[in-house]
Amino acid sequence: MIIYCGLRHFYIRHFKPQQDGTPYILTHNKEIWDFSPELKITPQQALKVPIILNDFAPFAEDWHTFSLGYTNELEVEYPHAWYLRFKHGAIFKQFITDLRTKLQKEKEGGIWGAGQSKLVAKLAAHNLKGSERIVPPERTKSFLDQIPIERLPLPELTTLEKLGIKTLGELANIPTIELRNQFGQRAAILQRLGRGEDVVPFQTRQTLEYSWTLDCTTLDGFLRPLESHELKPYLNQGMEKLASTLKDQHKVAGQIKLEVQLAEGSHFKKKRQLKQATNEPEILKRSVKSLLPGAPIAQINVIAYQLEASPLAQLTMFWDPETPKLISEELPDQIQGVAQIGVELSRRERLLILWEECFS
Repeated sequence: MIIYCGLRHFYIRHFKPQQDGTPYILTHNKEIWDFSPELKITPQQALKVPIILNDFAPFAEDWHTFSLGYTNELEVEYPHAWYLRFKHGAIFKQFITDLRTKLQKEKEGGIWGAGQSKLVAKLAAHNLKGSERIVPPERTKSFLDQIPIERLPLPELTTLEKLGIKTLGELANIPTIELRNQFGQRAAILQRLGRGEDVVPFQTRQTLEYSWTLDCTTLDGFLRPLESHELKPYLNQGMEKLASTLKDQHKVAGQIKLEVQLAEGSHFKKKRQLKQATNEPEILKRSVKSLLPGAPIAQINVIAYQLEASPLAQLTMFWDPETPKLISEELPDQIQGVAQIGVELSRRERLLILWEECFS
């Protein structure tokens, strides 16, 4: 069973305001990500501020540590949201109990949902309440038959609606050949979504960065430090490889860090924050080349970090929170990625007993 957990108003809670008393709307990639809670109640001017999600990652570590006390299988979607996979029902139930208790104790809002996949768990969290948020495998089809198709930001949404498809579950009922005639290779993905299956399987958090390294002094034909123009073809190949690795892992990088050992033995370090997280080789090439020093390079190490899930890999489910009221302009009817809230570890002794029962 997989559980989706979220932290409500996580970003606004940890945001350092530029002006005291001013309400804020926080955006990421030009989309609304979080907002000051008072905007729900009182119409007023608000200041829009773009944020970098990974700047908030350190504030989520406590919640991840709490979760890892129950299972070692954790996948981070965004700093405010993550998934857990459980193999043992007793520990799964205890986690939910402790989550509810802690949320009440801390007087914080938060959502969670559980199902056979990440997709079902997240949809359950955003669409169900109470114990109904646990969707067992045998209830998956009936649950998806109730979820409006527009809950997923599918590129085919307009066409699907014109075809009269109203719910996500209906996608699984359409013959594959009919979907393929209309949507080509995307037909298989649409049917998987209709069955509640993940486009990208659960990936336990492991790697926080990827890198490419080259020792210029060992290259055939050179065996010495290289000038920037001599390094160019090797750098291009390296960034192609790094981009391929990111794509294989369904990740995009938000920051590039360059570490260089110069010919005279000194070290040079520089980093660049990307305007938008990417796994495109051409962007990686331009970014690294803009960081290169003018001196000959003996060894170079390029690190891609501040990793996020690829937009094509992680479908973000939309939901309809109460929209804050503004004077100057109106927010969209649906706010994507509104933050949710988490908890910290409790009932440790009882949990240890459950672990002993499950693994002894």
